[in-house]
Amino acid sequence: MLIETTLYVHKNILDMLNRRAEMTGRTITFIIRQLMQRVMDDNQNMIKAHSRIRYQDRDIEENWHRLHLVLNEFEYEYFLDMRKFYKMSVSLILAYAVRRYLDEIVNSLLEGNVNTDNYIYKNYIFIMEEVNGIVCWKIYWGIPLKLPRLWN
Repeated sequence: MLIETTLYVHKNILDMLNRRAEMTGRTITFIIRQLMQRVMDDNQNMIKAHSRIRYQDRDIEENWHRLHLVLNEFEYEYFLDMRKFYKMSVSLILAYAVRRYLDEIVNSLLEGNVNTDNYIYKNYIFIMEEVNGIVCWKIYWGIPLKLPRLWN
């Protein structure tokens, strides 16, 4: 299933994405997928608790662009999870990823060292479990080395 969504991107971030997409011959969506995967890999440094969602700094309306994306259901859910656990809007996570990882991703693309699989979230699992009448969620961002029993 594909899900259409929208991100607000500052024109500086969009310009960087456009230039790198042209440089690598990849789409902006492909580069965004790679960037978000890279941020997910750095989750130990990103997770915050007990705070409000942070958003991008304000700027005049002319400096913002509405970027339409079509994501598969795993990507969409993963992005929403990152929003919740990182306490950042998805647009802010993307802006952070562009500033922090764009050159790394582009260099890897140019060297041919990037996973080009369209389904990079295939090891994403979330499970609802009831424990003593309390709903618990288990969310896996990968496959654990010792996989616990997932179903009764």
